[in-house]
Amino acid sequence: MNTNEFDKTDFENGHKFELMVSTALEGKAPAGFDWAAFYKTFGRQVMTPREMAVHIWRGYSFTPVWATARREENFVSAGHIAFDFDAGDETSSLDYLMRVGTFAWMFASFGYSTPSSTPEAPRSRLVFILESPIYSPNEYRAVYQAVAWWISRDGSRTDPACKDPLRLYYGSKKCTVAPNWSVLGKASIDVVMAEYKAAHPAPVKPVKATVPVTPSNGMKAAKLAQLGRVVSAAREGERHNTLLKMARLGGGYIASGALDEVAVVAELSAAARGWGDDEREIERVIRDGIANGKAEPVSFQQAAPLTEMFQ
Repeated sequence: MNTNEFDKTDFENGHKFELMVSTALEGKAPAGFDWAAFYKTFGRQVMTPREMAVHIWRGYSFTPVWATARREENFVSAGHIAFDFDAGDETSSLDYLMRVGTFAWMFASFGYSTPSSTPEAPRSRLVFILESPIYSPNEYRAVYQAVAWWISRDGSRTDPACKDPLRLYYGSKKCTVAPNWSVLGKASIDVVMAEYKAAHPAPVKPVKATVPVTPSNGMKAAKLAQLGRVVSAAREGERHNTLLKMARLGGGYIASGALDEVAVVAELSAAARGWGDDEREIERVIRDGIANGKAEPVSFQQAAPLTEMFQ
């Protein structure tokens, strides 16, 4: 028995979610296509799973929701995730992908044959409708990767390039549609993500061993210049916090005896003078930052000799 979190009939025609769609192109784009003009034809629309399947069957394109322009920084939400299977063999056929017991059989809303699919070399796409939209492109990528890994355990590998959060998918006019009308719920996603993370532990980064070192005059001058460059390059709106942060760091070096306080104050003051701000306020920020930084001494470090690392 297929597993759902909604009644099938209700989900097919009653569940509603938002996506971006266009009816300006049927199927794949030809050579020399005017993409800029095409993207202007996209609009946000609320659909049911069945309406989305019909939209695709008519040959029309779709993407997750974006604002202003189709760039990742304009990502708004995704109520679906789609996966391509382009191997051109049995593992890319709809019958194989949605056979009983697979992840797609349990959770895919529908599948369809893509424009380049042929009986001899099948190519398919699975569409998973989400119970709740995803509002972060990073979360979208993480969920995509985990679900793709799970599907691969059923024997079919998806195109890894498709994890773009605003991936545009072509419609496929009069394609074969394999309806399933299931939903991918949050609880199921949590299980998939947990298992994926357990199977892919984060690599342990080697920690470089360092030891304190007495700085040369050249090292001191370079560090002072670095503090000044960071302050000088601070963007408007971030200047106060940047100056305070560099003053705190300078205070740490002062506390360890690595830098001279007069030299730090002079460097930071000169770097901030070009802002045109109240010099008394600049001096106050520098003094406060240094005072706070002195509570956490910072020393110059260098890589530890191998003899010390293995003692």
